[in-house]
Amino acid sequence: MKILLVLPSFKRFALHEKGMMPKTIREILAIVSSLSDELSNPTLKSVSTAKIREFLYQRKQDRMWSNKTFRNKRQYLKTFFDYCMREDFIKINPVEKIEKPKVPKRLPRCLNKQKLDSLLMHLDCYKWYNVLEEKRNKAIIRTFLFTGIRLNELLKLKTTSVNLAESEMIIFQGKGRKDRIVPIHPYLMPYLKSYHEMKRKKPTTYFFSSIRSNKPLTENNLYRIVKDLRKVIGFHFAPHMLRHTFGKLSIEANLNPFKLKEIMGHSDIQTTQIYISVSHQNIKESFQKLELI
Repeated sequence: MKILLVLPSFKRFALHEKGMMPKTIREILAIVSSLSDELSNPTLKSVSTAKIREFLYQRKQDRMWSNKTFRNKRQYLKTFFDYCMREDFIKINPVEKIEKPKVPKRLPRCLNKQKLDSLLMHLDCYKWYNVLEEKRNKAIIRTFLFTGIRLNELLKLKTTSVNLAESEMIIFQGKGRKDRIVPIHPYLMPYLKSYHEMKRKKPTTYFFSSIRSNKPLTENNLYRIVKDLRKVIGFHFAPHMLRHTFGKLSIEANLNPFKLKEIMGHSDIQTTQIYISVSHQNIKESFQKLELI
């Protein structure tokens, strides 16, 4: 059977049975289609480990893939051929013997206290288009800093999911399609309330919406806010850096890592524990209390 003939059934399987994210499915279909084109539309049984290895090596060289990208593309191909094995189209997964390159463990980039103070000061002093935009943008940046939610989670946050009375917001279908409850910090609450009170005059489905319409805020809209702030503060920051900063500050405030794991929506506690590595303050304080002699 030709590879391209299997793609429609794999797509249905991935979407309806495996419940994969559409973006992941598109990535898998794209790399499998590229492999098929490279090998001139081969049959499944004619695709060997050597051919796939050469395909990946050449792509890595031509497109300057990082080791992480190489691992991801390898995994996409493996997922597709796992399905082919499941359907008895092939007996052995040809990707299995291709080694995964090591990915260097990088510490997440966070803002230090000086940059954090500068960001908040310029955020509060910036001349936005109108009062509603000012209140919304102040709430957005602080929501990243005081909840650690992801960019897509913030954009998809619905008005009904923000319970100010109970000081919590519900993140539906976050990364890994998991729901979770995120507490609202007392420092964040007045900014959310102030924005919500003004916004209630024209209610919207999504909590953070466009100023000029009822449409939800887009990723481009959000990065325009970030870009405007970058110009005046003089250093780089991004929404994910604010998420990492939240993780670091939470560890420094002695929040239990297992509780932080639930708030941030990590699937593995090892992901949460990386913030211990970037928290120099806790390390110094603990070390200074040691009685070495």
